[in-house]
Formats: sequence, structure tokens, C-alpha cells
Amino acid sequence: MFKKIITISSIAMAFMFSACGGNSAGESRLETQSMLDDANYDGVISKLANSKNSSNEDNLALGAAYMGRAGLSLSDLIVVVSDSGNSNDNAFGAFISSIDNATKDSKTPLLDLQKATDSYTNVVGDRCNDNNISDSDKDLCIFKGLSQVMATATTFSYIAKDISSVFDNNGTDDKLTASTCAMQYAIDSNSDTLCTINSLDNNLTFESGLSYREIEVTTNGNAFKYLLTDRSTVITKGYCSLESFSTRTEDKNDAYYICPVNEDANATELTTSSILVDALNNGVDSISGASNDEDMKNSVDEFKCDVLNGIYDANNNTCSVDTKQEIKEEAIIDYLNNQNGE
Repeated sequence: MFKKIITISSIAMAFMFSACGGNSAGESRLETQSMLDDANYDGVISKLANSKNSSNEDNLALGAAYMGRAGLSLSDLIVVVSDSGNSNDNAFGAFISSIDNATKDSKTPLLDLQKATDSYTNVVGDRCNDNNISDSDKDLCIFKGLSQVMATATTFSYIAKDISSVFDNNGTDDKLTASTCAMQYAIDSNSDTLCTINSLDNNLTFESGLSYREIEVTTNGNAFKYLLTDRSTVITKGYCSLESFSTRTEDKNDAYYICPVNEDANATELTTSSILVDALNNGVDSISGASNDEDMKNSVDEFKCDVLNGIYDANNNTCSVDTKQEIKEEAIIDYLNNQNGE
């Protein structure tokens, strides 16, 4: 299932990182490659991110730099692929745990993975599902898809206290329970029986200028706060003041509020819907579309079947539900609750 998806992604790694460079001018390209080799990701981003005439090579270098800054350098990616591919049990759980370990020291992994995806998209466009896609584009599509699935895995680590206990040890996580309750409440204003939800009637406006509604979700005596926008919960990390994201802390403080990951009013809003729905669907579809391997396509279908809570028949490569459908947030909520023993 997911083991095949993650293992085949290793095929694209050598291409992606060997193709990275700067501008077509040799000296500039060597300088960029040297910065990537030295893990000077901020230097590459500073040099290339604001260029008005970015080449494909610039975008490949930016993609590698953003992934590196998220905590996923080439060596990290190899570990992720190895750990997930060698898992005897839940390969997706192993993948999530590996991503969580790799990105835990990064300040902005979700934003960086999103920008990495944008950089690869600047090169490959929407060709990932074309029938006549070139071999080089296939490699790009796998990396584009991989960065999106990595963003999904990172999001799981934000909405749970210890995601590894859920996927690796068949445990339960109160924060994940509360998060799925908040996600469902954002969709239909209904409270799950597992949680008590209190709308705090606070419309919080942060320094980015973005405003959110605050709720408190209690499960098993533990209370967690969430921010809502439209019909989704906002991805948050730590606490900060309304006036400054730089005050971010991991400790609860009555003067601080649960803090959005997104610090840029001009950036795409980071919500559970935008990451778990858009990134997961587009990520696995990009990987599947870029592969000529029938086993790989069947593995994607099996993975989607699992997330859609269907029953997969490995002998006939069929699922009890339609795997061509979009994975909606409600299905992801059910999937997470099943994994969480709820």
C-alpha cells in the first residue's frame, strides 16, 4: 500500500538534487549548488525567491531549499523513505513518524513544504496527469506529490500531541480526538459525543490582519483551543499575542492566544481542509499520474481505499468504494478516529 508509494519516490531523488542549481550562468549555478550542499537553505532562498525571471533550474533549487529548510534534506529524505519502506506494519504511520522527527526542529515546515510544492509546480505545471508526460516531468511530479503528502503528514503532527502513539502503538491521543471534533464542528456546527465544545465568541485578529473565531474543545477532562475560519479549523502551533507572532511560546499563558502557523496575510491560508484535503488528494494523484508502474497505481488506490474507509480486495485490485472520488475532510476525520481507536 503506502510502502510502494513512498519507496518508488526514491527514484526521483538523485534527479532532483543533481538537477538543482542556480541560473544558467555556470558560476552562479555552482554558488547555489554549494549553498545547498552546505545546507545554507536561507541563502538559496534569499538569492532566488524574489527573482522575476526564475528559470526551471532556479525553481528546482528553490524546491530543494524549501524542503531542506523544512527539515527534509536529501539525507533526511533517504531516511524517511527507508524507514517507511522497511516498516512491517503501518507504512503510512512510519512515514508520518519519520516526517515528524525530521521537521520537529523547523520553525515553518508547513509553509516551506507549500512553497516547495509551488516551486515544483512552476516547472511542471498541471502536466502530472497527462498521458504523454515526459520522463523528467514524471520525476518532478513524484517530488511535487511527495512534498504535498509530506505536508499532510506534518499536519497530522500539529493536530495530535503524539502522532506516533496513534499510528505506531495503537494508542489514543486526546488532542487528536479534540482536533477531529473541532474539524467536524467547523463543518456542520455539530458536537461529537466524544467532546464538549464551547464557542468562546472571540473574533481574534492577529498582526497578519486575519481574523478567526475561537472555540474550546474538552475531551477526557483535557481542554484544547482552536481557531475557525469559514468551514475549517486553522492549523496552529504554540501561543502568541495578537500583536506579534514573534512572541510565540509553547507554554499556555492567559495573555496569549493559540497561534496560527501562517504569519503572512498574503500567503494561502493554512487550514486542515486546505492541507489534508487538497494536498493529500493532489499529492497521491501526482505520484500516481507520474508512474507507469501498475503496482504503483494499485498501491495508490489501496491507500485511498484505506483513507476512504473502504475494503480493498488485493486479489482483484478493487475497493468497496470509488477510489476516483475526492477524499473529503469528513472521510479524513473518520480515518483519523479509526486510527485513534475512537
